[in-house]
Amino acid sequence: MRESIFHQAARSREREQCEEAQYKPLSPALEALRHRGWRGGLITPHRAFVRLRLGPRRIAESVALASLGTACWIAVLPAVGRLWGHILAFWGTHLGLKSNVILVPQGWGSHIHFVLPCFGLSAGPASGMAWWITTGVTILAFAASFLLAEEALPWAYLLRGFCLLQATALGYFAVASARFPHDLPGYTVSMLVFSCVLIGLIPVLYGFTFYLLDFSLSQKILLTLATVAHLVLFVPQQYMLQVYLLHGSVLFMPVLYFVFGPFLDILVFIGFYSWGMSWKSSDPLST
Repeated sequence: MRESIFHQAARSREREQCEEAQYKPLSPALEALRHRGWRGGLITPHRAFVRLRLGPRRIAESVALASLGTACWIAVLPAVGRLWGHILAFWGTHLGLKSNVILVPQGWGSHIHFVLPCFGLSAGPASGMAWWITTGVTILAFAASFLLAEEALPWAYLLRGFCLLQATALGYFAVASARFPHDLPGYTVSMLVFSCVLIGLIPVLYGFTFYLLDFSLSQKILLTLATVAHLVLFVPQQYMLQVYLLHGSVLFMPVLYFVFGPFLDILVFIGFYSWGMSWKSSDPLST
């Protein structure tokens, strides 16, 4: 009995010593090592726990960059519209589209005037052989999604989503194709208008996000120019391909709009923003 009490007392003292050692403050040298990686670099806190400290200088810089970027985009809109017209004309000639490029005047208010290009083409039929072939391909693709391996499950769900979206288009055009309200030139111009608005908002979107972070002025300007330049060259190719496909059949317009239209342009912007966020900032992050 005495031995048992002795062992219990010894274990109790050991626990107390462990607790004291656990809560004993580290020496300054060991405390400094806690914040160093295996290469000796400083381990910064995760950005989810970082406080954003805004000063008047950084806010003024963000407002100035956003305002200047938007003003510059408005100034170059006429040149961009003509450039897009040349790009569409180039591809129209090489793809054998039997239509010239039409420049549609656009006016935003009393001071912003420019043109956007389109083709004077009609979309292809949504009935007959095109409908049956598309239906067959959609059913086969949906069935094939269940044969993919478990590792490819995200791709399987993505493929099924495409198939269900295309199935709604097939169902609509089977019963109400004559009442479809969109023509190919109007669709093209409306998509280009959205792209113009999105590109013009890029400096503003960066002004609320990237510009407020501790990156250098050159990094902020570089990311803005890279994003805008990429979209300026990407957008006409994107909708040129859609015009070519829709000239074959209007059946694909819903999928092209919801998946490969504005949504794709927004993903491009997110990709560039993510790239910029991976750059090294001026100061280490702090909590």
